[in-house]
Amino acid sequence: MEWVKIQTLYSSEKHALKIANIVATTEARLANQPTGPQYEVETRVEQIEDQWQVFWRKVFIGNKTGCGGGCGSCSDSSSEPKKTLAKVLPFRKPSV
Repeated sequence: MEWVKIQTLYSSEKHALKIANIVATTEARLANQPTGPQYEVETRVEQIEDQWQVFWRKVFIGNKTGCGGGCGSCSDSSSEPKKTLAKVLPFRKPSV
């Protein structure tokens, strides 16, 4: 995937790295779905003259359990908890 450039320039590398960490966390949470594709977010910080700029991109890393993708990262089905059937109890109508 292509690198995305954040338009804001930062005065220090420390501040730019802090922003890069926030971007990585936020974008990873937005991109990843519980049973769908999973992404890591890479960031880089570059100095432009006397200021710093942040770049980031999503990197596909696979799918979670149930994907059927065959990558070998899915857990064994025997380790999943067994489902139990529930019993529905009807409410009795109050006597009038």
